[in-house]
Amino acid sequence: MDVIDLQQINIKVFVTEDSPISYQNFIKVFNKWMEEADHDDYLNYADYSFTHAGPGVLLISKRVNYSIDNAQNRHGFLYNQKENVEGNNHQKINQAFINTFEKCQQLEQERDLGNEVRFKGNEILFMVNNRHLAPNTQETFEAIKLELSPVLEKIYGNADFTLEKASEDPRERFAVLISSNANLEVSTLLGNLEK
Repeated sequence: MDVIDLQQINIKVFVTEDSPISYQNFIKVFNKWMEEADHDDYLNYADYSFTHAGPGVLLISKRVNYSIDNAQNRHGFLYNQKENVEGNNHQKINQAFINTFEKCQQLEQERDLGNEVRFKGNEILFMVNNRHLAPNTQETFEAIKLELSPVLEKIYGNADFTLEKASEDPRERFAVLISSNANLEVSTLLGNLEK
């Protein structure tokens, strides 16, 4: 398989089991982010909280969407890169994780969320939201594993991690479940990446 020019990277970091999820509070946070932005990048938010196991609440921007996602009944922060980005795959993956961890850290410190939402560092979903670019096949998995592993080695340091396809169904978008035996906080993961 030729080297994939990775685009439309999505990363989901799951919340801890004891994190209280209030969609109304996330709407407050996303509204605040829109008000505080020094540019017109943020467009609006969308509330899908009425949808069972759905996309929750989204903050929509021109380049990226952020959401508190509840796909498969598992809440987490979802970073959804929409526009094509420059650089090699290593740089794009690295930057996507930095952007994701920075926003997770920001959410953990949000007073509107009661400083009570925490994210798990030991389980992360990495997706490519482009079925043409990355069909959900074993071949795609092997190619992306080569690109993803060096970044994860930085993220987890000396801790072990495993990669597995999230679904074997070819109709599903390509996704890799990253698991680690070390439950590091997102601030630690971000620090490891920025070293």
